[in-house]
Amino acid sequence: MRYHKLLILISGACLALTVNHDAFATSWFDFSQPNTSVAITGPDFAHTTSLNLVRATCPAAGFLVAQGSTQILLTPLAGNDTVQGGISITRNGKAPFPADPDHYSSIVASTPNGVNSVMPGFIQRIDKCIQGQTIQYRFVAWHENASNASNAFRPTLVVQFFSDRI
Repeated sequence: MRYHKLLILISGACLALTVNHDAFATSWFDFSQPNTSVAITGPDFAHTTSLNLVRATCPAAGFLVAQGSTQILLTPLAGNDTVQGGISITRNGKAPFPADPDHYSSIVASTPNGVNSVMPGFIQRIDKCIQGQTIQYRFVAWHENASNASNAFRPTLVVQFFSDRI
């Protein structure tokens, strides 16, 4: 019986610590989402087109999760049956906003007879941050072997902060 009471007491203490820890976890999010499409004029990985921008300041030490999504229309050049481009999420970038070589996704498609290609695009990155640190995230896109008539439809950039791993 004594052992049973001690076990219940310890179990209750562990539960209280777990509940208390979760009660103080901090999270929030910010986003950028235009209602229109954005023309992709950036011709390559080093010279991209900025689709969205979100600045995030960490209220505490933790993690920032940035997620970008869009539908990409790559319009082929005359006489070319293959289109290529990509998306990336960069940090604290400056013009011409090169794609981040550690956080990008290439898009390549064969387009028989020069037909436009519309493809979904999604990319995510996770960064550690300290209290008060401001990080500027930029969702970018580019085209190669495609024309300036290429577009990103309603590109969305969401940045979430978590004080703890969930």
